[in-house]
Amino acid sequence: MAKPTFQTPYDSNPIFNPPMPFVQNFGGLYPNKMIVISGIPISSILRSSRFTINFEHGDDIAFHFDVRFDGNVIVRNTQQRGIGWGREERDSEWFPFSHDVWFEMMIKVETSSFKVAVNNQHLLEYCHRLQPLGRFDSLRITGDLRLTQVRFHG
Repeated sequence: MAKPTFQTPYDSNPIFNPPMPFVQNFGGLYPNKMIVISGIPISSILRSSRFTINFEHGDDIAFHFDVRFDGNVIVRNTQQRGIGWGREERDSEWFPFSHDVWFEMMIKVETSSFKVAVNNQHLLEYCHRLQPLGRFDSLRITGDLRLTQVRFHG
């Protein structure tokens, strides 16, 4: 017997061209959940451009993904209320973002980590530092980015 399929408010309803900053409740993180973010990084004449993607609950951030064009680095971290930021991770094989060039990023929640791919190419893994994951229910995207689409699957 086939498993019934259904769509929840958090499953695959694309959000097209949302305004920035973008904040959306998505019902919590759990293994096999996937978040797909598409956009175009905007160059800034006045300052170094960057954009940030956070999975949050209150003052806690389970996954901070900060794309910095000065130095072409992607900083990952976790913030816990009362303790502050953890150890930054900056290493990655490549920097997949360019100003004024569209990208699609997929973030898949695994049991022990977030797996990130950009334009269908694996980029990095980030191990979970805060538990339980299910309490992290908000996506926040800020910075120099024209967001074209956000989707939640799973």
